[in-house]
Amino acid sequence: MPRTKLTKRMIDKLEPGSKDAFYWDTDITGLALKVTPKGKKTFLIQYRLGGRGAPTRKVFIGPYGTVTLKKAQKEAVRLLGQVADGKDPALERRLARDRSTSDRFSDVADEFIDKHVSKYRTAKETERVIRSDVLPKWGAKSIHDISKRDVINLLDRVTDRGSPIMANRVFSTIRKLFNWGISQGIITTSPCAVITAPHQEVSRDRVLSDEELIAVIQGTNETGSVFGGIIKTLCFTAQRLGEVAEMQWSELDLERSLWTIPGDRTKNEKAHFVHLSNQAKLIFETTPRLGPFVFTMSGEAPFRGFYKAKHRLDGISGVTEWRLHDIRRTVITGLAKLGIAPHVADKVLNHQTGTISGVAAVYQRHEFLDERKTALDAWGSYVQSLLDKTDRDNVVNIQDR
Repeated sequence: MPRTKLTKRMIDKLEPGSKDAFYWDTDITGLALKVTPKGKKTFLIQYRLGGRGAPTRKVFIGPYGTVTLKKAQKEAVRLLGQVADGKDPALERRLARDRSTSDRFSDVADEFIDKHVSKYRTAKETERVIRSDVLPKWGAKSIHDISKRDVINLLDRVTDRGSPIMANRVFSTIRKLFNWGISQGIITTSPCAVITAPHQEVSRDRVLSDEELIAVIQGTNETGSVFGGIIKTLCFTAQRLGEVAEMQWSELDLERSLWTIPGDRTKNEKAHFVHLSNQAKLIFETTPRLGPFVFTMSGEAPFRGFYKAKHRLDGISGVTEWRLHDIRRTVITGLAKLGIAPHVADKVLNHQTGTISGVAAVYQRHEFLDERKTALDAWGSYVQSLLDKTDRDNVVNIQDR
């Protein structure tokens, strides 16, 4: 077994022999490069536990090329350090492999939902968050392998789709799940332990003034047509951000001025019919069809990148301290100013009960489709009048200069 200083140049020049050859590094005792007759080169360590006379054991680090010499040396130092501490790297690796197939996150999440979440009033929403935002990313992983970086990456993805407050909800949910896992003896530490909620929440009663609303709508002309179309659709339909952002062309009937949101995309799991005012229809008539999704950059997936686009819009419009969900509250406040009845406004928003409660809610089956059409047409006309007035004022200001 030749001993030599392993270098990249030396390894590259090594030629295969008639049988396996091992080249032992002189700098790191126990590190070797194995070269097979077919020319495959693999890093490994060899060690003994229990002193002289104990059997030698090998742990393979990885093939040369995939693993650089520098990385192999670093991993060898780590593994041999385990040996110095009385640990068996081969056993540790086998236990890690066994652990990766046990306590699968999806199984722990199901148990958490069944044994803990189901007791509470918020059970349905908590389960929805886990199944829609967490399991698609972590479901197949072992809960032991979820790291702080995994948590941060998950929250960043939720934020980037334009849902910073939902990122807080996701964080709260997974923090409870990991804490429950500790209480059940499944894990010993939580990757959420040193992380705080990703976003500071502002008051939920923020309503944009007419001037702010118009500034936001006009600002979308400089943010790009896709994000701008989403914002304008929010302003003229008052629907939820997720419903607008993931809208598909198949849901639109422009001849009938109708957008049908299927039940699998609504919060109450019931199909919702949204009348499209002339202002709303114009958005879709001027939006190019790149794929199944209305608002898309790639043609294959809905728009992402809300956080950066919203930040840019704030700078353009001069409107700050608001979030996209505030548009719904702004529209509903505007409908009230226009004299629209509260129960009609609730139907526009697709609130399940809203202002109609008790026995009346049980028997109230009328969808107020005509009234909703009148309401959204009135709102569209009102906003258009504000836009027209702003344009006229700008023309006057320019002529006065």
